[in-house]
Amino acid sequence: MGPMHVSMHACDGSVTGNVMAKLGGERDREIPLTYLDDDAPPAAQALLDFWNAHASEGNLPTRSDFQPDNLIPWIDDISIYEYVPEKDDFQIRLEGENIIALTGENWRGAFAREVDCRFSSGLHAAMTAVRTTLRPQIHHLRIFQREWQSGIRLLLPVLLQKPDKEDIIQIFLAIFPVDD
Repeated sequence: MGPMHVSMHACDGSVTGNVMAKLGGERDREIPLTYLDDDAPPAAQALLDFWNAHASEGNLPTRSDFQPDNLIPWIDDISIYEYVPEKDDFQIRLEGENIIALTGENWRGAFAREVDCRFSSGLHAAMTAVRTTLRPQIHHLRIFQREWQSGIRLLLPVLLQKPDKEDIIQIFLAIFPVDD
């Protein structure tokens, strides 16, 4: 059975109590980290190092830095979200194959708030912090679809420069499974 394609358009608002906790409402499911521990997945550290190497002199890495050929070691672990000012939300433009395999769901085309509605998560708030500070965020999180699995989530801001148009902030979300 292939991954489920998810399409949601609004929060129901009726999710409360134990149902909310079951969907991911427990705040210990997304723990902010200030740095990666030595036992973090090497691929997570390598991607964060790659971002830092291209964030020289206070400038954001650009999409020309973060093109597919440069991301080969992590390409299947990355989803790309693009900030949509009219909605004040982040739309998933590309969903990484390993993320689809890990979650069993393909959220391409959906928005961060839709993910939050489904799992009672703080993805939109975390992405907003990344967009406003232009700094990465690191989280240890439970994979909401698999109670037994956790991972390291990186949120990395990248600048998409468009000729004759306003630049757009994209956020590269990467998830790397960890053993508990």
